[in-house]
Amino acid sequence: MTTGQIVAIVVLVVLVLAAVVALAVFRRRSTAQRQIDATRYREEAASRAASADRLEAEAAERAERARREQEQAAELAEMARRDRELAEKRTAQAKKLEPDPDVVERS
Repeated sequence: MTTGQIVAIVVLVVLVLAAVVALAVFRRRSTAQRQIDATRYREEAASRAASADRLEAEAAERAERARREQEQAAELAEMARRDRELAEKRTAQAKKLEPDPDVVERS
Protein backbone atom coordinates (compact mmCIF):
# COMPACT_ATOMS: atom_id res chain seq x y z
CA MET A 1 0.00 0.00 0.00
CA THR A 2 1.22 3.40 -0.81
CA THR A 3 1.29 6.37 1.48
CA GLY A 4 -1.50 8.01 -0.53
CA GLN A 5 -3.75 4.99 -0.05
CA ILE A 6 -3.08 4.93 3.70
CA VAL A 7 -3.85 8.65 3.96
CA ALA A 8 -7.05 8.14 1.93
CA ILE A 9 -8.14 5.28 4.24
CA VAL A 10 -7.41 7.36 7.37
CA VAL A 11 -9.32 10.33 5.92
CA LEU A 12 -12.22 8.02 5.03
CA VAL A 13 -12.25 6.54 8.57
CA VAL A 14 -12.16 10.06 10.07
CA LEU A 15 -15.06 11.14 7.82
CA VAL A 16 -17.11 8.07 8.77
CA LEU A 17 -16.44 8.72 12.49
CA ALA A 18 -17.39 12.37 12.04
CA ALA A 19 -20.64 11.33 10.32
CA VAL A 20 -21.46 8.88 13.12
CA VAL A 21 -20.75 11.50 15.81
CA ALA A 22 -22.82 14.11 13.93
CA LEU A 23 -25.69 11.65 13.58
CA ALA A 24 -25.55 10.85 17.32
CA VAL A 25 -25.54 14.55 18.23
CA PHE A 26 -28.40 15.21 15.81
CA ARG A 27 -30.44 12.36 17.28
CA ARG A 28 -29.78 13.55 20.82
CA ARG A 29 -30.81 17.08 19.86
CA SER A 30 -33.77 15.72 17.99
CA THR A 31 -34.89 13.77 21.06
CA ALA A 32 -34.47 16.85 23.23
CA GLN A 33 -36.38 18.93 20.70
CA ARG A 34 -39.17 16.36 20.63
CA GLN A 35 -39.36 16.47 24.41
CA ILE A 36 -39.53 20.26 24.32
CA ASP A 37 -42.20 20.14 21.63
CA ALA A 38 -44.19 17.54 23.58
CA THR A 39 -44.03 19.69 26.71
CA ARG A 40 -45.16 22.74 24.75
CA TYR A 41 -48.01 20.77 23.16
CA ARG A 42 -49.12 19.47 26.57
CA GLU A 43 -49.12 23.00 27.99
CA GLU A 44 -51.06 24.29 24.99
CA ALA A 45 -53.54 21.44 25.30
CA ALA A 46 -54.04 22.16 29.01
CA SER A 47 -54.56 25.86 28.26
CA ARG A 48 -57.09 25.10 25.54
CA ALA A 49 -58.90 22.62 27.80
CA ALA A 50 -59.15 25.27 30.52
CA SER A 51 -60.43 27.76 27.96
CA ALA A 52 -62.98 25.23 26.72
CA ASP A 53 -64.12 24.61 30.30
CA ARG A 54 -64.60 28.34 30.86
CA LEU A 55 -66.54 28.72 27.61
CA GLU A 56 -68.69 25.70 28.45
CA ALA A 57 -69.49 27.12 31.89
CA GLU A 58 -70.39 30.48 30.34
CA ALA A 59 -72.62 28.77 27.77
CA ALA A 60 -74.39 26.81 30.52
CA GLU A 61 -74.89 30.02 32.51
CA ARG A 62 -76.33 31.80 29.48
CA ALA A 63 -78.61 28.86 28.72
CA GLU A 64 -79.89 28.92 32.31
CA ARG A 65 -80.44 32.68 32.11
CA ALA A 66 -82.30 32.25 28.81
CA ARG A 67 -84.46 29.50 30.35
CA ARG A 68 -85.38 31.77 33.28
CA GLU A 69 -86.18 34.65 30.91
CA GLN A 70 -88.33 32.30 28.82
CA GLU A 71 -90.24 31.30 31.96
CA GLN A 72 -90.74 34.96 32.84
CA ALA A 73 -91.96 35.71 29.33
CA ALA A 74 -94.43 32.81 29.55
CA GLU A 75 -95.70 34.16 32.88
CA LEU A 76 -96.13 37.64 31.39
CA ALA A 77 -97.98 36.18 28.41
CA GLU A 78 -100.30 34.30 30.77
CA MET A 79 -100.94 37.50 32.76
CA ALA A 80 -101.70 39.36 29.52
CA ARG A 81 -104.09 36.61 28.44
CA ARG A 82 -105.95 36.77 31.79
CA ASP A 83 -106.09 40.58 31.62
CA ARG A 84 -107.47 40.39 28.08
CA GLU A 85 -110.12 37.85 29.15
CA LEU A 86 -111.08 40.06 32.08
CA ALA A 87 -111.25 43.13 29.83
CA GLU A 88 -113.48 41.26 27.37
CA LYS A 89 -115.67 40.04 30.23
CA ARG A 90 -115.97 43.58 31.61
CA THR A 91 -116.81 44.92 28.16
CA ALA A 92 -119.54 42.31 27.82
CA GLN A 93 -120.93 43.19 31.27
CA ALA A 94 -120.90 46.89 30.37
CA LYS A 95 -122.83 46.18 27.16
CA LYS A 96 -125.44 44.30 29.16
CA LEU A 97 -125.84 47.23 31.50
CA GLU A 98 -125.81 49.87 28.80
CA PRO A 99 -126.18 48.45 25.29
CA ASP A 100 -125.07 51.55 23.35
CA PRO A 101 -123.25 54.25 25.32
CA ASP A 102 -123.43 56.65 22.36
CA VAL A 103 -127.21 56.76 22.44
CA VAL A 104 -128.39 59.20 25.10
CA GLU A 105 -131.94 58.77 26.35
CA ARG A 106 -134.17 61.76 25.81
CA SER A 107 -136.71 62.48 28.43
